[in-house]
Amino acid sequence: MTSVSGSCICKKISYAYTGNPTKKAICHCRECQKLTGSTFTYNFLVPRENFKWTSGSPKSNRFIQESGIEVDYHSCPECATVLIKESEADMFKPFYLVQAGTIDGNDIKTKPDVEFWTSRKPDWIAAIAGVEQMAQFE
Repeated sequence: MTSVSGSCICKKISYAYTGNPTKKAICHCRECQKLTGSTFTYNFLVPRENFKWTSGSPKSNRFIQESGIEVDYHSCPECATVLIKESEADMFKPFYLVQAGTIDGNDIKTKPDVEFWTSRKPDWIAAIAGVEQMAQFE
């Protein structure tokens, strides 16, 4: 079974998960834009039972998204890297949303399956061919 590891920028918090993500999703919502200071986040939806923290203890902050969904952001208390997000909303409840940029190695080279909140995507970013486009969380 495939095992993937990841960490924050200062390496004090690390995690691992087994198997492949159920879905790979880019999100263009305002909260993800603010989180990254860019135009989107790239999230790997990993079943919660396949994920474990391997070192350190992340801190958690809860935010209410534009859609009304409550999301917990788990980050390093030292360097503030957000490692995963989680929500009790039906579509996300079975998963942790692993922030793809925190994965060690080249695992983030894979193409996403879906783009969320394309209604917030900047006009200069084209739709990715063959990737489902969702104006919001539907």
